[in-house]
Amino acid sequence: MPHTNNKAATDRKAKRSGKKPAFLSRARKSTTNPAKADLLAGSAPLDPSIPKARQEQTQLIRAFHAIEKQLASPALTNPEERRKLEEERERLGGLKKYQEASVHGGDKARGGESSKWLVKQIKELKIGLDDKDKDKSKAKVEPTILEDGSKVWPKVERRKLRLLDVGAIAGTAYAGYPWISTTSIDLNPHAAHVLRYNFFDFPVPETEDDKYDVVALSLVVNFEGSLVNRGHMLLHAHSYLRPHGHLYLVLPLPCLTNSRYLSHARLTALLGSTGWSVVRQHDSAKLTYWLVRRSGARGEGERDGREWKREVVRAGAQRNNFAILVRPGSEVERGKAGQQAGEEGEEEDEMEE
Repeated sequence: MPHTNNKAATDRKAKRSGKKPAFLSRARKSTTNPAKADLLAGSAPLDPSIPKARQEQTQLIRAFHAIEKQLASPALTNPEERRKLEEERERLGGLKKYQEASVHGGDKARGGESSKWLVKQIKELKIGLDDKDKDKSKAKVEPTILEDGSKVWPKVERRKLRLLDVGAIAGTAYAGYPWISTTSIDLNPHAAHVLRYNFFDFPVPETEDDKYDVVALSLVVNFEGSLVNRGHMLLHAHSYLRPHGHLYLVLPLPCLTNSRYLSHARLTALLGSTGWSVVRQHDSAKLTYWLVRRSGARGEGERDGREWKREVVRAGAQRNNFAILVRPGSEVERGKAGQQAGEEGEEEDEMEE
């Protein structure tokens, strides 16, 4: 800062206009999409610890879920209201935009790539290796020592672990693991190698060799609007697996911690009823991870045929209504989603937060 007794500095200060330079006076351009701005209006404040764009994608996912729940409700009988909801869904970008948000930001804000946790469990449990291959993996520890002192490790040939990734979108979750042979399916694929299939329509392998070691339902069951179809997913997964095969289930954590109808204990019991034994379970800040195995001595999944209805396990006005219904022997609901008309006469509100 110039000295006040410096005449030149005093003259320069007197000549200043008092206005900011032009480059400091320019208004910043908004980087927020107008549609997103409308979407975020009235929403909760953004968490400064998470990038704004990623939080916007997460909120877009929630808004899309909210619209889907309203469209799925049998209480929605007014054609005009349905039309407005469908228009709003398209304004947000439809299923394609939802999937892009899931791939490029929303999923990371909710806990990161869920495939990493599964791969860690597969390695620790040696899933996909039969007893013969497991013996080979132990022998691999002993190398051959050559005359010059160098070590040569024996090469062990194993079949690739077979994994069916349901709701894969772009099919990139397991792309970095060459020892995993992944079949990816999705209702609206974002890559040529992802097959366009509804889970219930995907062909069941005819031979044991063509069956899978793992079926992954990561953030899929909670997106299914039909409460009955959610239960059918748990039952149908057995069709694709080898004996003692594994199911990987991932849900938003509030589906268990803040639901009126589901908790960790109830989900454990429900899984046992549908032929699964819990092998590993983990909760992150946003997600709940479950790795379960086909139960029974023969590993074919012993099911008790019990029907699971909605039963209140946690009361409170601020709870969500996430539930999984199991109706063995009933048909998969086609062209219809959401709760059954008249089921407990309660409005379907499944916001996960």
